[in-house]
Amino acid sequence: MSTNYLAPTAAELEREWGLTIADDWQTDIGPGEYAPIIRRYGIGAAAQREVVVARFGLLPSSAKAARPAASTVNARTETAAVRTSFKGAWAGRQWCIVPAQCFYVPYYADGAKRSERWRIRRADRSPLSIAGLWDRWVGEDGESIISFAILTLNCDLHPLLARFQRSTNDKGEPNEKRTPVLLAEEDFDAWLDTPPGRAPVYFGTFGKDDLEAEPAPASVRRSTMMMPLDTTVSEF
Repeated sequence: MSTNYLAPTAAELEREWGLTIADDWQTDIGPGEYAPIIRRYGIGAAAQREVVVARFGLLPSSAKAARPAASTVNARTETAAVRTSFKGAWAGRQWCIVPAQCFYVPYYADGAKRSERWRIRRADRSPLSIAGLWDRWVGEDGESIISFAILTLNCDLHPLLARFQRSTNDKGEPNEKRTPVLLAEEDFDAWLDTPPGRAPVYFGTFGKDDLEAEPAPASVRRSTMMMPLDTTVSEF
């Protein structure tokens, strides 16, 4: 799972993704916080990419009230098409790209009960583009919230990513390892246009040699305001 990542600044977004936006945001992103996402605007040949600022933690348009975001920051690729929180966005082809400089994972040293925060980024230091879903919720009073979730896949066999997160749950049973879906640059437009039945074509990550990991202790703000990185995040 991924509940914490580093978003680009507005200047980095313009330089690395070629998109401009007047809004601003803090970059160390956790559940309930706002960050830029890239989505498709328009239909057919007139469609183009646009960037909007959205809340991390998908709030489905069908929800009767705005609810906390922590439970819907991650959408499992295996079940998002049928889960209550995500199936509307999935059927509506509401795909997005979540631009990131890196994402953070909990690492447990041998025998350790508490985790250390490590960062995962590309070995060449170029940015990451994470696949996601977005939705718009409108309340009875007219309040509108655009929100998003990161799509995740199993990484139990990945030679680098499988080193992170808990190996067992509280009952001592094997714990599944999850990681964000990472998109290649040449797949951006195809991903944003894909029909639901073809979405799994893009569900992958990068190889061990294309990624690097290193310790990245959380700031005081992050460690005191955000839930622990090893907290279980459920899905509706």
